[in-house]
Amino acid sequence: MTQYIWQPLSPHQAAGLLRDIRAPWWVAGGWAIDLFLGHETRTHADLDIALLRGTEPSLRQALPAWDIQIAHDGRFVPWDGGPIVAPHHQFWARPDAGGPWALEFMLEERVRDVWAYRRDARVTLSLARLGRTTEDGLPYICPEVALLYKARGKGIERNAADFESAFSALATEERRWLRDALTIAHPGHAWIERLE
Repeated sequence: MTQYIWQPLSPHQAAGLLRDIRAPWWVAGGWAIDLFLGHETRTHADLDIALLRGTEPSLRQALPAWDIQIAHDGRFVPWDGGPIVAPHHQFWARPDAGGPWALEFMLEERVRDVWAYRRDARVTLSLARLGRTTEDGLPYICPEVALLYKARGKGIERNAADFESAFSALATEERRWLRDALTIAHPGHAWIERLE
């Protein structure tokens, strides 16, 4: 398996780079859980940023000199800065072509003002509920959606750790939504019973 060198930015460093983007974006993945909790619970090997599909050309304007590649099926596809078409939804970015990767971007699907889970479009959430903001202004994906994406990685220690860290802090409505989403998209998942 190919090993990639990462030197991820912190969420605050990413916010500085993306401050002029004219589209919504959110910190995702494990960092979203830590921003929700208000403290770092573990070390992070990368930094995921979520964008809505169709807004990715604004990223090229914000990072004009960066090396940004579409990551798909273990390979890189050059990105010309235009719209990225499904099934592509993930791309990696670094300040220069020879350096370590710094950011991973994920495209989120939506229909008008409703977000749809990329892995099962029957799971939806109002766009108004998709993101939150920390006290100091960092946008992040709500914990129930971050955990839904992590649920597919059964047996990945960091995903289980993120669930355990966030579980007791989830509000009743967040637990209920995650339980229902898992029942639809990942029936039989071990977290469903915990969320009852």
